[in-house]
Amino acid sequence: MVNATNRVWFLRLATLAVGVVLVVVAEGLLRLVPGLGSSPLVVTLAEDEATGESLHATSRFYAQRFFAQYKGRLAAAGQMGEHFFVEPAPANRYRVVFVGASTVQGFPHPRRLAAASFLQEMLADVWPEREVEVVNLGITSIASFAVAQVVEDALVLSPDLVVVYTGHNEFYGLYGAGRYQRLKYFLRQLHLTHLVDGLLGGIGTGDEPTELIKMAAARGEVPLHDPGRATAEQNLRDNLRRVSRLCERAQVPLVLCTIVANDAGFAPVGSTESGEVWKAQVEQAAQVLTRGYVAPEDAEGALQQLEQAAVLSSEHAWLWYLQGRALERLGRDAQAQRAFRKARDLDTMPWRAPTAHNAVIRAVAKEHGTVLADVEAAFADAAPVQGVGWEWMVDHVHFSVAGQALLARTVLHSVAELQNIDLGLLRSAEAYRRALGDLPVERVVAYNKMGAMLAQAPLHQYNGHNARYLKQLAAMEGQRLSPGERRGVEQWTQKQQGLLVLAVADQLFTERDFARAQVHYAAARREVPFTRRGLWAAVQWGWCIKMQGIALTDEQRDEVRAALKQAGFLAHDPAVGASFVDFVKGQLYHLLEERDPALLHLERAFLAEDFRRRYALSLFQALAAELVWAGRVEDAREYARLVGGEVGQEAHFLRIVEEQLDD
Repeated sequence: MVNATNRVWFLRLATLAVGVVLVVVAEGLLRLVPGLGSSPLVVTLAEDEATGESLHATSRFYAQRFFAQYKGRLAAAGQMGEHFFVEPAPANRYRVVFVGASTVQGFPHPRRLAAASFLQEMLADVWPEREVEVVNLGITSIASFAVAQVVEDALVLSPDLVVVYTGHNEFYGLYGAGRYQRLKYFLRQLHLTHLVDGLLGGIGTGDEPTELIKMAAARGEVPLHDPGRATAEQNLRDNLRRVSRLCERAQVPLVLCTIVANDAGFAPVGSTESGEVWKAQVEQAAQVLTRGYVAPEDAEGALQQLEQAAVLSSEHAWLWYLQGRALERLGRDAQAQRAFRKARDLDTMPWRAPTAHNAVIRAVAKEHGTVLADVEAAFADAAPVQGVGWEWMVDHVHFSVAGQALLARTVLHSVAELQNIDLGLLRSAEAYRRALGDLPVERVVAYNKMGAMLAQAPLHQYNGHNARYLKQLAAMEGQRLSPGERRGVEQWTQKQQGLLVLAVADQLFTERDFARAQVHYAAARREVPFTRRGLWAAVQWGWCIKMQGIALTDEQRDEVRAALKQAGFLAHDPAVGASFVDFVKGQLYHLLEERDPALLHLERAFLAEDFRRRYALSLFQALAAELVWAGRVEDAREYARLVGGEVGQEAHFLRIVEEQLDD
């Protein structure tokens, strides 16, 4: 009997050993397949042999190492934007890496309006002698475990400072509440996992949700006394300790940020109920307190109903949120603030971190002697007494553009503890928002997007009034748009492709509203540098200035030269195309009135037949001017007949030549 048992165990162990060997062998072979494993954080895009410079970027595919695929799509739409940089860096460079989840990424705003961008502008003002670079490494929906992994990988960038803002995604984010996170991450990095993931994703499997809201809803509620809450706190503590140790070993200063939630505006996502009488009293109060306008006497009556319900049972997030609304309307702001924070802590679907998470962040910062950016305190000072609300937030945890600017300023004040900087050199928040391109067209889309999100399950149950409020904000912003801006937004909304500000800019340019188009092209250039769209925006931005009859300033000429350098790097990208690079270089040299290189590149682009037909109008205006300037009038007319015949507008192109002669 003993021998038989031993043989069974031997066979089991042998089978397991064979399985392990097969996996190891398969993994070893798959590692020989290029492009199958996880993308590194930093990739090299191009090298300029003449200058010895190389263009690098943070890979937009890096984030895939954290996300499973379902039906060919990444779960929770895991994303990280590209950050481009040129090496070797100047000796006076100061590089900051800003790590976190979607709040750091800037959601729902474009990345140029994220706190990282504001911080770079602010640091450049207070350190004019330094070449400041802030790298935005925000990744949608990741929890602190993944944030710590990003910090570890980001050390390859040789940062001078690391800033971490995390803590909200410990329950519903990727690698959130749970155990064995390191093992899960290790398994996801296997090439075998990537192969299986790709095959299953390609053919479509199961009915698993891929949207973050649906994924969170599928995970269910986290009751107040659920052990998962303690696990989430411990995970956050352990991961922040890991971040601190990583930075200590690398001798890189670290800034840990406390986190902020929309307490006074956002209602809880989940809440328990206590019987029919309790429910009736709360629902009657809710009908009053979620109206657009609430008279003080109505608020008083609703508060009395809520107090009666609280006698029956008071451990309910929705009850406390409604009490906060009533107390706020009655001017009892300090009591309202306590009620709102209580509602957040009792939320059974904690999309906002409980208040205890900030205690964890503060404790870890103190334990490791790390600089603390007390973002929670800064927002409490800036907000009304009742708490942070819609003036600073656009949903439960994501900041408005004003909130992103305040986050950056708070981080900067903490950096002042490490460096000798003059904060008096800072401009106003409004000045930074103008510089980065905070535009109404994007606010309209953002408010509509967030209103639609709050109207979805499970958010809609208690936040229907907030969904309506955000839609109203979108309508108010929409009234500020010019007719051309409105048409641009409508056209972009129908297609849902490309960059919104660039689509609006092209529409405004078509309508000859060059002043507004210039502002939108400037935003697009900042949003997508070192790309085809960014270079197109740079060209059109320059033409907007030219069409207004304004000479380029020295600063604007420097920006044109910076775009020329970007075009030089893009010339190494076979996906861009030589004709497009010639077009861009020719246009930019034309704007600088550097005649010989302008004509060389424009004529070369024109002689590419397919490109000529596609960009006929944009290309020929500058080419005709340069040909006339060079005394090649007949060539200009011949080219006008050629392209005019191809696109059916010969008279129009000949007229362009004659207009250049008149000038």
